[in-house]
Amino acid sequence: MLGTLFKHEMRATAKTFMWFYIAFAVIALVNILINPLAIGPYYSQATSETAQTVALTPEFLPEAIRGILMALYGVAIGVIAILTIVIIILRFYRNLLGDEAYLMMTLPVTREQHIFAKLFTAVIWTICTMVLIFFSMILLFSRAGILGQIVDGINEMIAMGVPLDRWITLAVVILLVSCFTNVLMFYAAMGIGPNLLKNRVGGSVLAYVIIYVASQLIMTFVLFGTLAAILGNLQMAPAAPGSHGFTMPPEMIGAIDTIFLVSVIDVAIIGIVCWFITQFMLKRKLNLA
Repeated sequence: MLGTLFKHEMRATAKTFMWFYIAFAVIALVNILINPLAIGPYYSQATSETAQTVALTPEFLPEAIRGILMALYGVAIGVIAILTIVIIILRFYRNLLGDEAYLMMTLPVTREQHIFAKLFTAVIWTICTMVLIFFSMILLFSRAGILGQIVDGINEMIAMGVPLDRWITLAVVILLVSCFTNVLMFYAAMGIGPNLLKNRVGGSVLAYVIIYVASQLIMTFVLFGTLAAILGNLQMAPAAPGSHGFTMPPEMIGAIDTIFLVSVIDVAIIGIVCWFITQFMLKRKLNLA
């Protein structure tokens, strides 16, 4: 039954997200083709005589138009990110806490299956949104010639002994765990909200603020405590005789690895707590009045 719920949820949200993605892709494609990050020679090299005869091509577009297009691209990133969050919230709220909940709760499925179906769908669309934004930025940087500089910087870091492959893998793991945790924080807040204040929306907002602030304080204390313990035990070995250039010491690499692992565990624990809060509120404290 969980698979059926998941398929229904994906189909119900796919059309909405597809239109958002198409609109964003069009805006991103225009920016990529016009290449607003590149500094065109229109003002720096063209003389007043040649400027009158130069055709209006992407390489010679006025800087004002480039700025407007780049600002539109930035706004599009913010809008599609916000809309993704809004849709995730509305689907959970309307289906499980609103008027539709009277029908949803009569289905022969458990509360956990309802939550899992919403959660998996929300995480998938969140990842799709992030991937779309990431690849649009990669293409934009590539057209502007910035990507080559980034690659050169990466090669320099690898030459310094930085284990980028391991750190990128850990960063992706943190990102995935954070997707689940962030969605569960919204769900927990919406589960608590109707029992916190008479106004459901106000109660949900207040609950989310409390959960978010508490989670940030916990993460800050844990990371600072971990960092203090690492620095207290960190002993930098002297550079090898005859070595040239900077090489990252193994002690520092191990310290950063520890910070990554602690961050993953910290975020995962917060997500698990929010899962149990959501499950408890929907099973024992569900308020549809």
